[in-house]
Amino acid sequence: MTTTPADQPEPATVVPPAGVVGRVRARSATAVGTHAICDYFSFVLISLLPVFTTHLGLTTANKAVLIGVGTVCSGVIQPVVAWVSDKFDTRVLATGGLFLAVVSVACYGLAARFEHLIILQALATTGVGAFHPPAAAVVGRMSGARRSVGMAIFFLAGMLGGMAGNVTAPRYVSWMAERAGTAATPDIGAGLDALAWLAIPGVLACVFLAWAIHKTPHRHHAARDHHTSLGPVERRRRWSAVGVLYGANVIRFNVNLALVYLFNEWAEAHTRAQAGVDTLADTLGTQASQLNGFMQASMQLGMGGMGLLLGFTLARRFEKHAFVGFPLAGAVVIALMPIAEGVPGAGVPIALGLAVLSGVGFGCMIPVSMAVAQRLLPHRTSLASGMMLGGAWAFGFVGPLVVERVHTDVSLDAAFYTTGVALATAGLLCLALPGRLLTDAVDHH
Repeated sequence: MTTTPADQPEPATVVPPAGVVGRVRARSATAVGTHAICDYFSFVLISLLPVFTTHLGLTTANKAVLIGVGTVCSGVIQPVVAWVSDKFDTRVLATGGLFLAVVSVACYGLAARFEHLIILQALATTGVGAFHPPAAAVVGRMSGARRSVGMAIFFLAGMLGGMAGNVTAPRYVSWMAERAGTAATPDIGAGLDALAWLAIPGVLACVFLAWAIHKTPHRHHAARDHHTSLGPVERRRRWSAVGVLYGANVIRFNVNLALVYLFNEWAEAHTRAQAGVDTLADTLGTQASQLNGFMQASMQLGMGGMGLLLGFTLARRFEKHAFVGFPLAGAVVIALMPIAEGVPGAGVPIALGLAVLSGVGFGCMIPVSMAVAQRLLPHRTSLASGMMLGGAWAFGFVGPLVVERVHTDVSLDAAFYTTGVALATAGLLCLALPGRLLTDAVDHH
């Protein structure tokens, strides 16, 4: 009688051939690299919001809805893709999702009104969401015992891609608009149409992603048996801890999306104030987009940079402290944001610095939460990744809608204060995490 791998005892020590190690590293690096490309596409619209505001006549409510719809679509799809990926041990949906995102973003220039743009945004963010759970699970699997490091690098790659999208997309559109018109009278429509050229590197990324992850299993074959052997009480404790992490990430992503909206509004208000005007014309809209892009990129720098550092340095015994402490410190930083505009000549540098620190406060623990959740649920690594990312991200639409209302009814300063309070709540919630469980949970790879 033949036996399956699941019937055989796991050897105590396995030393894979050097060629196998090299292929694993190459595939892991490729998956990480395509994450950067995926998140580049996910932030193209965010950075171009001021341009679309002037080009399509968007209102503040329109912008909040665009941000919110993107959150819902990219978030809701992730648990679905995660379940299918774990159930059938497949990564195909990640590649299909990236392709959908690439094509949709390339078509942004075709939007003639708000309704067109929101459909394209929904399609693009659905594709972005579908990419993340399988890709994150595969990178975690290939990282072996250094799962936290792998997740931190994966997360940082996404942040770098998002930063590149935020910084370069407005400049690219502005450059193409000036080529089609003049520096004084740029053809914004032609600049937006030129986004179609981004499809070429995007489709190439899909090909490389398929090579990297389609033949790589999500999890070790003994992970399910290991989890079942823990007993019902231990399993409940693990699921409860994942629930706390999930709740905290829901708040973090609401803070993230609230700040996306607030930084855009701050950039527009600062540009108007510097120009001494009440409304933005097309040229000022591109200037505001470039400042907004730098604000968004600064926030992502804080998220990714500190996330990577923690992936390499954070000891398990300090994980709970970090889950509590970073959000509380970040709440203070966000509450300081209104002072930036009041400092003559230094408003932008101060705002950029605070944006970096705000990213540290709410974002640096997200990759840690992914690694911890995968460690607690070794038989459901895609689901764990999907919950910590998309499952939490799905509810992030509340953030921009709430702060848009506070901004409209009260003030931009009050909206920043509200966001700070929300982040502090995430830190206090993590006091419920069982610190010993986080320390003792064994990496299963």
